[in-house]
Amino acid sequence: MADETMITAVQMVENGKDADITWMYDEFRGALADIWQKITDRFEVTRDPSTDPFQEIDQSGVVGRTSAYAGPEIDWAVYSWIGSPTAGFTNMHITVHPGAQIDVPSFGLAFAAFGVNPWGYADYVPRRELMVNPEYNRKYYEPVNERWMQVRSENPELSWFTSPTSFIRASVSPVAFLYSGPPFDKKTVDICIEQGHEYADRWLRWVDEAEPVPAAERPALHQHTIDIRRSIADEDPANVIAERLFGKEQADGMVRALWGGDRQLPYAGL
Repeated sequence: MADETMITAVQMVENGKDADITWMYDEFRGALADIWQKITDRFEVTRDPSTDPFQEIDQSGVVGRTSAYAGPEIDWAVYSWIGSPTAGFTNMHITVHPGAQIDVPSFGLAFAAFGVNPWGYADYVPRRELMVNPEYNRKYYEPVNERWMQVRSENPELSWFTSPTSFIRASVSPVAFLYSGPPFDKKTVDICIEQGHEYADRWLRWVDEAEPVPAAERPALHQHTIDIRRSIADEDPANVIAERLFGKEQADGMVRALWGGDRQLPYAGL
């Protein structure tokens, strides 16, 4: 494996801010749409009106969209991208948080090009504390571990992304796919997309196989899930990029959309 990447996303953007990464943007956008289609084929979701202001972002050479959804089985799902492909930047996400009646981890996915380096993330965000729930770890994380080790060992060009921010390091699970690659590297882009599909497919199987959460446990799981997604959205060091691009007011609104701070649709599973 290549050395770790230990600089922030902001620094990576600064290092390659004049690069044309249109081909990476196009490939990641296409893959994001394909994976989102898998989600919407499986779940009934409705876009929350609170995200109306962010459906067509096009200013200062930056284009994008941030949409959030909810439904009977899904408490909050985000489908989002922003980018300036001819200026070395794109960042796109899917996050899906199940309702309180479904006891599986949340699904997280991100594709990005920070400067000239492709970057990918896929993970299962725990909704239980792993250190005091070994059965939960054995059910959802240990079975993925062998595959995680295989991907890590067979792709030496990948560079593990070690955030300089302690909170971000704490927010990833033991089986997170979290790598950048060499400049303009097509293989890294392909691996990121492959892993995005693999993590999504596995997560969808887990949902299909999940047993219902007892009614008495649902309020606590519901609040814990909200707390997790709010913390991750609020504490993301890359939020400063959105502030630079759109100004603080709009950036703050987009961050609230990521966790549902202004939601209008009902919660799922209570």
